[in-house]
Amino acid sequence: MEEKSSMEALQLQGINQLVQVRVPVPRPKANEVLIRTQAATICTSDLHDLRKNPFGIQYPRIMGHEGAGIIVECGADVRDLPPGTRVAAHPVIPCLKCEECLRGYDHLCLNMSHLGIDKDGCFAEYFVLRADRVRAIPDHLPFALAALLEPVAVCLQAISRAVEVRGKKVLIVGDGPFGNIIARLANRAGAASVMVSGREPFRLSRIPGVQISYDPPVDSFDIAILAVSAAAAVNTCLESLRPRGRLVIFSTINEPVSLSLFKLHVKELEMVGACNDEHQIEASLAYLTQETEAFQDIITHQIPFAHWQDAFVLAADKHDEALKIAITFN
Repeated sequence: MEEKSSMEALQLQGINQLVQVRVPVPRPKANEVLIRTQAATICTSDLHDLRKNPFGIQYPRIMGHEGAGIIVECGADVRDLPPGTRVAAHPVIPCLKCEECLRGYDHLCLNMSHLGIDKDGCFAEYFVLRADRVRAIPDHLPFALAALLEPVAVCLQAISRAVEVRGKKVLIVGDGPFGNIIARLANRAGAASVMVSGREPFRLSRIPGVQISYDPPVDSFDIAILAVSAAAAVNTCLESLRPRGRLVIFSTINEPVSLSLFKLHVKELEMVGACNDEHQIEASLAYLTQETEAFQDIITHQIPFAHWQDAFVLAADKHDEALKIAITFN
């Protein structure tokens, strides 16, 4: 590998304490690869981790879980990902041994590891990842877009949990990066119509082929997908559903929510969760590889690592001009 023993990284050291530090370059285990980071995108959950730490991250921890780069070193057991391979990372690392993994639900692993949560992440010049969670990417796919491998995969999971989108009226509540991607995927899945409810004209304007709404929608929808972490939006979704409609809870809601079970009962509504992705990584890679241009405008800014503070300000506070932010390296 390259002769480098230390690297720059962004380390979470406490609530609202993200610090640039110099730390040793990690070494890959036998089943891991060492990746020189080329791009890492900022996830909404990164902002939640920084402000509230809902997953109980043990400090200090290098943040970042949406990344892409170039393999520079392989563990002894890695055979099919040689150094020099351009790759994208899937940050969810199942144990493959627990009851849920053996049932085929490794995305709901009982012993799950995760980049940026209990394993140092990709807001760094280098990061390590188990080789089976890495996918080679073609030369034409930009690293910043390849970093969306996992975001697109989890959005595909939301569409999957809706069960049948083709020919249906779909409501997506939330105009952020995930709402944007889910809306595009719902259209590609053959929805009869897609409405996105949000607040930011800039963000709503970047979703092609959808109806937009700034007020709680009054239409009756077959499917509603919650793509914003706002408790009040849960009831907005439920109120919008026609009888036998289905609500997909995609975004994290940490606080208790008051629901009318009577309406759930008399309208025979369904509510399901969508967490991580159930074997959607290959489909995600196919979308990004085959429809690269169609997804390009999701990333509105690419900010060099040296200016990472600007990247986080854009992601957190500049919803009138920014959607998805990539931090770039080298």
